[in-house]
Amino acid sequence: MNKIIEYFILTFLVILVIGSLLGVLMNRPIFVSYAYSNSMTPTISKGDVFFINPFSRNPNVGDIIVFNAGGTWTVHRVVGVVSGGYLTKGDNNVATDQLNKEIPPIKRSQIGGKVITFGGKPVVIPKLGLYIDKDLTPKAKMFLAGALVIFGVILFTLGDEKNTRKKRSKFIQIKFKTLYLISSMFLLIMISVATFVSWQVFPIEYAVTSAGGQREGWYLPGETFEQKLTIQNNNFYPMLYFVSPESSTIDKISQTEFTLNRNEETALSVMITAPEETSIFTAKVKVNAYMPLLPKSLISMLYAINPMMPLLAILAEVSLFLGVFYILSGIGDEDVLRIRKKRTSSFRGITEVFRI
Repeated sequence: MNKIIEYFILTFLVILVIGSLLGVLMNRPIFVSYAYSNSMTPTISKGDVFFINPFSRNPNVGDIIVFNAGGTWTVHRVVGVVSGGYLTKGDNNVATDQLNKEIPPIKRSQIGGKVITFGGKPVVIPKLGLYIDKDLTPKAKMFLAGALVIFGVILFTLGDEKNTRKKRSKFIQIKFKTLYLISSMFLLIMISVATFVSWQVFPIEYAVTSAGGQREGWYLPGETFEQKLTIQNNNFYPMLYFVSPESSTIDKISQTEFTLNRNEETALSVMITAPEETSIFTAKVKVNAYMPLLPKSLISMLYAINPMMPLLAILAEVSLFLGVFYILSGIGDEDVLRIRKKRTSSFRGITEVFRI
């Protein structure tokens, strides 16, 4: 029974990591977000990171929700319910969001989730969002999302030790299952980041003019011309590539699906028909790459549905493997590290490593 519980915990954490990464990619809050203004001060101040239950979308009066209004995600409190939806208001605001009629009552479909509270107060990490917003790149945000989950794994395990093994209260004990969970989270993050950084959009800039042909990159209205594009795999492992046009002026791409080994490259031919009007134009070619951890035909089928689908399937496959291995390997509660909490001398204060 304990193994089954641990498996479900592992699955939940995997979903949490994937959800956080998707939130960064899709620019919408999933599980974790932060306040962009002081409208909820002092409950949630600007820059405070808070946690979201995305499955709770039927709030009551007094609940704090995250909702999309006019393309902007907002965290405010529900202060009333009307036939058209929910009335919302920031704790630091004088009037409701619906008073000026620019924001209609919030419908259930606009709600991204309810803010998680403890004792009636939201669980927050003060001011962390200010650093995230100012200094972190999208890639760094992905790493941070995973780090927050890994931190939660450690807290969960240490909390379990404190409650179940009081006789070892002199030590902080890190179990193999904790290291396994952390390693699993790290692996999923690495797969996601390696995939995201391989996705590119290549711009091809050209000018349409009556003087077409007199300079490189100048073309006559309606003229069809060829541009070369080089794709290189800079990863340490093979990648499966999919190439698609992002502009209607692109007629044909010589290769749209291929595999490149480590440091291998290929040249593509892109055929473009210039518009009839004279101006400067940019044709865009989108490149998506995936680790070949699934059959090529399956990845191709999923890509035809949505470019995110192959990545989600790969993460699901790896998560399933990690979960099955976790159960079949019989990972128990054995200690890996025992670190003495109290330090009475220089020698006794040294971290003690006992057994694996």
